[in-house]
Amino acid sequence: MSLALASSSCRCASESTVRIRSLEAESFRNLEPLRIEPHERFNIFEGSNGQGKTNVLEAIYLLGALRSFRESKVSALIQHDSSSAVVRGEVELRGLKRRLGVELVGNARRAALDGNVVTRLAEYFGHLHLVVFAPDDLTLTKGAAGGRRRFIDRAIFNVHPSYLDETRDYLKALKHRNDLLRRSLVDPVLLETFNETLITHGARILERRMSFLRTFVPVFNEVFSEITGGDHIGDMRYQSGVISGEMSSDSSLGMEELRERFAQRLAAKAQVEQRRGYTIVGPHADDLTLELDGHTARGHASQGQHRAFALALKIAELRCIKEATSTDPVLLLDDVSSELDESRNQALMSYLDEAGGQVFITTTDRRWIRVNGASRVYGVQGGQVTISSG
Repeated sequence: MSLALASSSCRCASESTVRIRSLEAESFRNLEPLRIEPHERFNIFEGSNGQGKTNVLEAIYLLGALRSFRESKVSALIQHDSSSAVVRGEVELRGLKRRLGVELVGNARRAALDGNVVTRLAEYFGHLHLVVFAPDDLTLTKGAAGGRRRFIDRAIFNVHPSYLDETRDYLKALKHRNDLLRRSLVDPVLLETFNETLITHGARILERRMSFLRTFVPVFNEVFSEITGGDHIGDMRYQSGVISGEMSSDSSLGMEELRERFAQRLAAKAQVEQRRGYTIVGPHADDLTLELDGHTARGHASQGQHRAFALALKIAELRCIKEATSTDPVLLLDDVSSELDESRNQALMSYLDEAGGQVFITTTDRRWIRVNGASRVYGVQGGQVTISSG
């Protein structure tokens, strides 16, 4: 089965497509004041490296996720000679248009919906589903575990926006516990209190990840088989220090059992953690093991097969979001076409042609972008974005 045929066969009658109808940015990164009305299908941003192409995608991602996909510090997104930055956009979903806005001041963010500042993030999220595919994703199989954890967490957030608060709660509990462990004398009563908080939030993260993988892995396996023409089998297992080993995609543990196992592992590692001064057990230290034909992909996959894994992960993510939300998410494709070999690039472009949805693509050479759908090309130079006449 080809990717093109597979993509068209997974449509459902209730699906809809989210569209970005307008995008504005002021004092964001190196961008000159930005005002565009994107094409409903393909938007191609062409320019040399360092001109600001990725910054456009970053502004879009900020609008939907209230965070960057490449920079953790909010202040780094604001132009050096400005005290604040603003990104705004009008999005349309199921015929309803909403105005989203994000203001950045220092390291703080303020979100607005239809001109009104939101006090609960749950009100803001869910209007703009996004998937980003960047060059760093091409190293997911052989890179550090943190990249694979971020992949899982971003994919969950796309379907369950409340997951952002859940991960923040866990990281806050983790920081407090690590601060305590770094003391020369650790109060056992206080440590037990911090353990309970960490376990509560950590078990929730683990439950979310395992639930996601039960749905995601079969889709990934199918996509990987399509990309490799059925010549290879791809699979993945969640590796957790809490569970003390790997879990297959169909594994299921309830919250109480997860809490019990987490408590047991913390107790077993207590002396080691106090000597080291930080928490070594928890979802922050877990990993996703990717397998090729029953072997660890990291040590057995070729360069082309590593790229096939990355492509399969992203296409599977798109499909799962579409299945869960009945919506074609917006795809942000950051200069990966030039990094893929010809066959993978062709597979990606064919999938995008058939799958529907709005796509934003950056490239140094538009000849890499071989899509048949209607498109609009923008030139990017020195932070200035203009519609290209070429």
